[in-house]
Amino acid sequence: PLTSDLKVLHLNAFDRGNGASIAAYRLHRGLREAGVDSRMWVQNKLGSDPSVYGPRRGIGKYWNLLRPWLDRLPLAGIGKLHDFLYSASWLPRRDFGPLRQWTPDVLHLHWVQNGFLPVSAIRRLPGPLVWTLHDQWPASGLRHHPFPGRETQTGWEARWDRWLRRRKERSYPWSRIQGVAPSGWLQEQVAASSTWRADRPTVVANPIDTRGFHPVDPALARRLLGLPIDQSLILFGAAVGTTDPLKGFDRLEAACRRLGEWGVPFGLVAFGEKASGSGEEFPIHPLGFLHDDPTLALVYSAADVLALPSRLDNFPNTGVEAQACGCPVVGFRVGGVPELVEEGVTGTIVEEGDTDAFASALASYLTDPDHRRETSAAARQRAETHFSTNTLIPRFLELYQSAKGKE
Repeated sequence: PLTSDLKVLHLNAFDRGNGASIAAYRLHRGLREAGVDSRMWVQNKLGSDPSVYGPRRGIGKYWNLLRPWLDRLPLAGIGKLHDFLYSASWLPRRDFGPLRQWTPDVLHLHWVQNGFLPVSAIRRLPGPLVWTLHDQWPASGLRHHPFPGRETQTGWEARWDRWLRRRKERSYPWSRIQGVAPSGWLQEQVAASSTWRADRPTVVANPIDTRGFHPVDPALARRLLGLPIDQSLILFGAAVGTTDPLKGFDRLEAACRRLGEWGVPFGLVAFGEKASGSGEEFPIHPLGFLHDDPTLALVYSAADVLALPSRLDNFPNTGVEAQACGCPVVGFRVGGVPELVEEGVTGTIVEEGDTDAFASALASYLTDPDHRRETSAAARQRAETHFSTNTLIPRFLELYQSAKGKE
């Protein structure tokens, strides 16, 4: 039987801000609600939760704000200082925060790059380690995702990448690491890596609180957000807004232009840190960066369909959040995106790069209210049965018990 007398410490660079931090914090809160003594250690604390450890003032706060940039400085030598899909993870760490006063049963690592934990520090962490792979970096070299289409590594970059892979192979305490992959796609990528020496990762999705993310009357949601009541709305959201090429906003723009050529009326709602668009060919409603879940739930409820035009994605939170709020999802067949959606039931997956098919799928939800309502109900049901904390917290407790038993 599962017990809740475990002590779990989560390690992540932030407690909110990007997809990994949001997923880590939601798991942490779900565990606490289940009676588990869960705490979180972050390099940069942005929230006010007392169960999250991280300096909020003084020299420690300013030093931790500087660490990510110091850690990135060597990347300038290969022209990647501002490419945030690369992590060197070399900056030494002597302060191990809450581990000085608290001895958890399990350490749960999440996204520990950005100057938080150097490669050499992982082996000094005590006890069993559960590691959620929010990208491929733990099983690769410098890159978070060694994805197709990026330039081939040459010269110093290639040598540095090989050196970092060997350092991970030799440094990590592989026998104490239990990997977790949010998607089967990432599980396969990691299992195929020559760098990863631990057991094959277990697939467990990132949980979401379906009590907080739930459908709201669309007309009410639009009024509260100041969005047009009588316009069909496509939603696009990403932490860095429309500027990240991996998130594929340019491909969504191409699909939207096609919708315009077909005479399908619609507006585009975009949220994220730099959510913007030209707005010359179709109406665009930028909402900026959204900080809280209740507002996000309103946004998903206000939209007719969520667009996921990513070129590569693991298991995007937006796809789970949208379905919890009854919003259908349209995405390309890349990464873990197809695993989010029950094809033809809670959304539509089209072949990679086919923007005409993407536009056609979007149109089916914009122009057919009955189809949209049926898909909306199925999406909500899928979120409750596959992604809710009630479903997934027991899975994580089993993992922790298993990892603790291997000590």
